[in-house]
Amino acid sequence: MRLINTYVAVNFIRTFFIVLFVISTLAWLTQIIDDLTLILDRDRSIADFFSLTILLYPYIVSIIAPSSVLIASIIVIDRMTRDSEMVILNASGISLIQKISPFLVATIFITLLIYILSIHVSPMAMKDFREKINEIKSDIISSSFKKNEFSSPDGDYTIYVSDISNNNDFLGIIIKDMKSSDVIITYTAKVARIIDVEDQIILEMENGKIYSENLNLSDKETSAIVFEEYKINLSNIFKAVDSTYFKASEKSLRELFNISNISSGEDGAKRVEYMNEAHMRISNPLYAIAFLFISLFFLQKDLNFRSIKSSDIIIVAVCSFLVKLCGLVLSNKIMVYELYFLHYIIPLFIICVYLINLILFHVKEVKHTNAALQ
Repeated sequence: MRLINTYVAVNFIRTFFIVLFVISTLAWLTQIIDDLTLILDRDRSIADFFSLTILLYPYIVSIIAPSSVLIASIIVIDRMTRDSEMVILNASGISLIQKISPFLVATIFITLLIYILSIHVSPMAMKDFREKINEIKSDIISSSFKKNEFSSPDGDYTIYVSDISNNNDFLGIIIKDMKSSDVIITYTAKVARIIDVEDQIILEMENGKIYSENLNLSDKETSAIVFEEYKINLSNIFKAVDSTYFKASEKSLRELFNISNISSGEDGAKRVEYMNEAHMRISNPLYAIAFLFISLFFLQKDLNFRSIKSSDIIIVAVCSFLVKLCGLVLSNKIMVYELYFLHYIIPLFIICVYLINLILFHVKEVKHTNAALQ
């Protein structure tokens, strides 16, 4: 019996990971399209792109994993039925509890992995992802000095670069300073480059002119100053992202539950958001067990046949979809922190109903066995 349990459990876990990899990869590819545009705009490499977007994978896996359990259970049960393995198990006289035990043990193991992903790995990866995204967005050189494009780091400055040399020198640069309401200053240079001086970002320009236009004068004459070398401190012009705002999905479970510093009233919505995210993160893995029980309930009715009815598979898919949909709708309707237990109602209800059905079926099996022995 131990050998059979190991065979079924290993087969189920292997199928689960294959399904999970395929579905989560497809979901990951749909999520990284927007980030690809950002990476290309900042002139980052493909390696930077993958090192950034791979941080989304744990979060996607933690969301997709319960559904992967459902699909894997359908595949394994259908395969075992077509290969007459279910018929053999049924004919051997073992109880229903013994038949489902390898599925249940494997799913509990998978559920624990989902908890590790949801509670520990995913928040850390998402937080790292947010920090790197903000680092890329605040990259002054790549975002503000783009070849043959006008760019405005803020509303006061406009930058244009004709070309960029192989050693990253800017050729034919124009910087228009409109910070002052009285004077517009325009810098032009044939060559410019970025240098670091004591943690300051300096733009060093060569062979250029400085045009100054006084808006208060009626004739608005423009004065020009020719220079061979001129430096601008960009640290005083461009503002990088000093602080990073983390969404609820990017915070650890401890941070989500630590709401003592969030008062009610103005921050009440944030308080509800944090608590809902925390309890959704805890309740979501329970759907793996719930989906398994739905598939076992509908797909193990006729074990003496060599195929599963397609109608049963459709019923399993529809029931699972409705269960998850009800859970999402119920979670989104929770507007009060004290109603956090509603996140657990749907999956725990399915689990309890199947366990009660399993116990009743087991009692019926025992009575039937005793009657046959007598």
